[in-house]
Amino acid sequence: MPKPLQTQPNSYYSMKSISALVFFMGISLLGWGQLYDAQWALGFGESIVDFRTPDTVKIDSIKTLLGFFLTNANICDENGTLLYYTNGVNICSISDTLLNGSLCNCDPSDSIDGLDLPQAALFMPQPGNTRYYYLFHFWNDTDQNTRPGTIYYSLIDKEGNGGAGSVVKKNIPILTGQMLRGGGMTACKHANGRDYWLVMGGSNNNEFYEFLVTPDSILGPYTQFIGPAFPLPYDIAYSKFSQDGSKYATGTYQSLVLIMDFDRCSGEFSNPITLFNNASNDSTQPISGTGGMDFSPNGRFLYESSVLWLNQYDLWAQNIQDSVAIYVADSNDEFQLRFLQLAPNGKLYGCTWDGGLKALHVVNYPDLKGDSANFVYGGQPTYTLNSFNLPNLINYKLGALLGSGCDTIKTDTTGVSITGVNGTNLPRIMPNPADKYAYVEMGMQGNYEFDLLNVAGQIVDKKQTPQVDIFDTEHLASGVYFIRVIDKATGAEIAAGKVVVAH
Repeated sequence: MPKPLQTQPNSYYSMKSISALVFFMGISLLGWGQLYDAQWALGFGESIVDFRTPDTVKIDSIKTLLGFFLTNANICDENGTLLYYTNGVNICSISDTLLNGSLCNCDPSDSIDGLDLPQAALFMPQPGNTRYYYLFHFWNDTDQNTRPGTIYYSLIDKEGNGGAGSVVKKNIPILTGQMLRGGGMTACKHANGRDYWLVMGGSNNNEFYEFLVTPDSILGPYTQFIGPAFPLPYDIAYSKFSQDGSKYATGTYQSLVLIMDFDRCSGEFSNPITLFNNASNDSTQPISGTGGMDFSPNGRFLYESSVLWLNQYDLWAQNIQDSVAIYVADSNDEFQLRFLQLAPNGKLYGCTWDGGLKALHVVNYPDLKGDSANFVYGGQPTYTLNSFNLPNLINYKLGALLGSGCDTIKTDTTGVSITGVNGTNLPRIMPNPADKYAYVEMGMQGNYEFDLLNVAGQIVDKKQTPQVDIFDTEHLASGVYFIRVIDKATGAEIAAGKVVVAH
């Protein structure tokens, strides 16, 4: 039998109410209207879990189009109505497979229940657009078909096929010739509150690949080597960003858990911390790895599941490794615990390890410590069995990071870039100072040449772009450089800016 449930003490009701209030206030400030994660498709013979009403969770059934195994992703429109979902093999709406929606880059044996990789697909609205949606995805195509080596994107037009939706670009590679971890793809909003950072880890190493998704481009990959290596053959990965985007956590099935700080402006990771997921501060205990993870709404706690238990790590504590076991399975527990996902209602949900249960496990108050978090075994009923799958979702509501220096998109209300006191347009340059790269963006689309000049006025690099591009500054000497923007149609200099390179 599972561990007996802990009753919520009366003294904590005021605390949980405050926690919920803070969470919903944060959602309101960040844009409650963007409900891209408000409905979840899950299970075998799918059902919908609906979070559009904050105080009520509704469940419903939908036409059976897909079976989900480990790969599950879905996206709603900005009003919270489920649009598309995938098991990594097909892209479906709630009524049919989308036109051109059969993803042909997978093993035919996956066609029944989908791909066998966690977080192998992720939907994302095209930044600044409500018509187009990206699906980033991969499959096992390297190392004897046991690990992914290519990341693709497919683009969905919501108005295509007479309003039923259609895939207008499919299986376009953005990374090739690598060997990646067995899943673990996730993303975070850029500090401007519009663009996205897409992140994926390498296999058998400590490399991370990042892409910056802007309104008209997918820039990258940018690579960073940091933290411990995640070795084969057990680098089946799961990764999450905290709700505010300041922390990133990743782990594999049998390896350490890695937590790092994240700079939403530059996309840089820093301050790696490693944990072993066994609810102990005894370093002689075996490393168990992780089956799933997610952060509490306020970012204080990291929850880690390893099938047999659910642990809570206090990231504000002096000794983070000294965790609290929220749930412990015993030999009679047939369902156990796998993936975790924070929901729009502020609760944390977990799917079962090996099926058989028409319910999700629930942590009702994940911002509270220990038993006060109130884990309920099978606490959320569903219409379907929920083994090994929850949708891969991110915090689509996250807004700009105010005061960060890259927290605004410098345009006026008509979309024209703001004019500086010297009469020239001011391009947006970030990070500034720059280390590995400098991101340059004009406030409106055009036909531009971006020139990077040194203090002697010599051009050291140039880009042709309709709006956004990135200069590689890692090889440049530290110092002051200048950005010059040329209108290619007229040959006139229309913008200027300064960037400091500091290594």
